[in-house]
Amino acid sequence: MMSKTQNAGRSLTALLQGFVSRDAVPDIDILNIASNSRAVLENTLFIALAGINSHAIDFAIDAVKSGAVVILYDAGDEYCRRRVPLLSKQVQAHWIGIEGLDRANGEIVSRFYGEPGKSLKIIGVTGTDGKTSVTHLLTQALGRLGKSTASIGTLGYGVGNELQPTTHTTPDTVSLQTYLHEFQCRGCEYVVMEVSSHALEQYRVSGCHFDIAVLTNLGRDHLDYHQDMAQYAAAKARLFRDFDLSARVLNADDELGLSLSEELETEGMIRYSRLATGKEASAEVYLLHSEVTDRGLDMQVATPLGEIRASTALMGQFNIDNTLACISTLIALGLEHAQIQLAVNGLQPIPGRMEKFSGNANTATAVIDFAHTEQALRACLTTSREHTRGKLWCIFGCGGDRDQGKRKGMGRAAEELADRIIITDDNPRTEPAENIVAEIIEGLGEPDRACVVHNRQAAIEYALTQAAADDLVVIAGKGHELEQIVGNQRFPFSDRHVVQRFLATS
Repeated sequence: MMSKTQNAGRSLTALLQGFVSRDAVPDIDILNIASNSRAVLENTLFIALAGINSHAIDFAIDAVKSGAVVILYDAGDEYCRRRVPLLSKQVQAHWIGIEGLDRANGEIVSRFYGEPGKSLKIIGVTGTDGKTSVTHLLTQALGRLGKSTASIGTLGYGVGNELQPTTHTTPDTVSLQTYLHEFQCRGCEYVVMEVSSHALEQYRVSGCHFDIAVLTNLGRDHLDYHQDMAQYAAAKARLFRDFDLSARVLNADDELGLSLSEELETEGMIRYSRLATGKEASAEVYLLHSEVTDRGLDMQVATPLGEIRASTALMGQFNIDNTLACISTLIALGLEHAQIQLAVNGLQPIPGRMEKFSGNANTATAVIDFAHTEQALRACLTTSREHTRGKLWCIFGCGGDRDQGKRKGMGRAAEELADRIIITDDNPRTEPAENIVAEIIEGLGEPDRACVVHNRQAAIEYALTQAAADDLVVIAGKGHELEQIVGNQRFPFSDRHVVQRFLATS
């Protein structure tokens, strides 16, 4: 992606200083910057990085025809070394190679936009589950204190609740720096950002200048990309090791959180725990008491500033973890006890995250959640059981072309924790939906307990039709999403809209 800067132009020499010999850089100004050839405009610096399925160097000629005057490529990339001599003969442009371009990319793009991250307090939130919730809760809490706060993540990017859609949890480097520049121009003080393992592995956030890093937890996910849990954990840990942080907020109940707390300097570290108790607790912030109410969750929390009480509309033990992470981060920002108390009391859930839908007295209650890992599904169902008087239903599926190893575990979790199981489609992509369902069923001890309804809308409507008034129907996997991906096509679809329409007409 690419966006015009408000500046007249940037010196190419200044952008590439320290990355390549000054003699190799022409004395020209750059008006635009892009990593996607379709976003190139006049006088653009085109950054040709390798992607998962393609290489941007193959689109360099298109970029030049659209206005690119400089092609930046990785001098250490064997594919580029073969392609550039051929491509450079076909079009007139400045071709500049940089060793380790993926690592340098973030800083170069940041310089183009005037290093916006240096004037913003950026909080990076990473982890398998809870990133979106913690990002939302922090944005909500800071907003309650009158702080101008922007966010970037799964729900989109923007200031406060005014969010625009994004294609990735953590956008590409050019998009990311564009957003930060926009937030800077709008006078924002804080930016709360979800940081995915993919983004860390691909150095998308290398020019962001994080102030605080937050770890929620680490569970099995994305092993189609990272290969094993060790590589996955190492990618997450980069957020805490590779940046000059003022504070690190770690989950002391999590194995990776414990490991990082032992490895890193304790100065500026705040550990939080739902399980620790008393004076011997190995955490600075920990839960004293919690209670499930008709509204949601009430909790009392011990902190270095004194006890904090929060009455929230949140559901689930994991939302205690998320609230503890939020409180810990507010402490790390240097806020006072009274400010934090005001900020967290009355916290509201986010769309598609343990979101409850109720109809009339004759219809079951539905809960929609984004849970798409075994760990998250277990947490979702365990929490939902606390709010269920009758039977607990679970509708879920698994994404195609993604980590196949978690499918059996999710099936096992549903069988152990739900009374009724419906397996359906959840973005099958290019995999046969029948194969995905078959792998989920392999995790069931009693396969006949599961009902298979591939059409997701039909599965939801069937469950709500069959469920009794005191039953609770959990619809897991898609949460806030507005699409169903089948093959290479995206079709409009929303679990929330299906449930709302059904309950409105029942």
